[in-house]
Amino acid sequence: MDEEVDTSDLPQDHYPPLALTGERTLPGVREENYWFQRHLAAYRFLLPYAAGRRILDLGCGEGYGTDLLASSAREAVGVDLAPEAVYHARRTYRRPNLRFLYRDIYDLGLEDCSFDLVCSLQVVEHLHHPDRFMQEARRVLRPGGLCVITTPNRLLISPGRATPLNPFHIREYDHREFCDFMRRHFTRSEVKGVFHARLLRLHDRLSGRNFSQWCLEFPQCLERYFYRPLFLPLLSTRDFAVRDRPLEEALDFIGLGWKEMP
Repeated sequence: MDEEVDTSDLPQDHYPPLALTGERTLPGVREENYWFQRHLAAYRFLLPYAAGRRILDLGCGEGYGTDLLASSAREAVGVDLAPEAVYHARRTYRRPNLRFLYRDIYDLGLEDCSFDLVCSLQVVEHLHHPDRFMQEARRVLRPGGLCVITTPNRLLISPGRATPLNPFHIREYDHREFCDFMRRHFTRSEVKGVFHARLLRLHDRLSGRNFSQWCLEFPQCLERYFYRPLFLPLLSTRDFAVRDRPLEEALDFIGLGWKEMP
């Protein structure tokens, strides 16, 4: 209930339900299910890395991903600067090893070297100062710990454009740019990709188009009578796969960087 939510550090003591604006992904919204399952697939990929560890999720948004990681982690902490998102996450997700903090991801106010895994999914493309953000992520990561960053492939999400199609994105990356970004912050790093599988892979082959682009411009009659009521609700994380290549065709990149031992 609302009165049970700790709001002592938030600007207000109550917030309306989160609205679908395009800035964050929400679960339980039929027309958003493709994007939600795509994001959730990356969080599921992280579960083995989170097992028994102390993890920090930067830019956690609605909180569903941090909650999933908490099911495996020793402790999970989600951080977001949107007070309405933090309020919603605290109200919605309750585990003894789960916390949500209202903090600036550029200045966390958390101890140095205090987390085994620091992740940030679909956030870096929203930032004006991504390198400053990565420096702060490294600061709170223990030596030998893992940092995981995901971001959409510019070649697919904004094809042929010099600026991002999504108005909430500041900077998008292709596979070479993102590999360089990860190498700039970690001596040891690797990049994997999220790809369509099962139903979505079949749809891509039959339609001759990538579903991530096709779903942005559904013909109205097909959206109303087929995609929204029938196809989109069928999608799950099983319709996505994480692979090493070809990165230039990936939907999203998953960058893994290990902090050097002293």
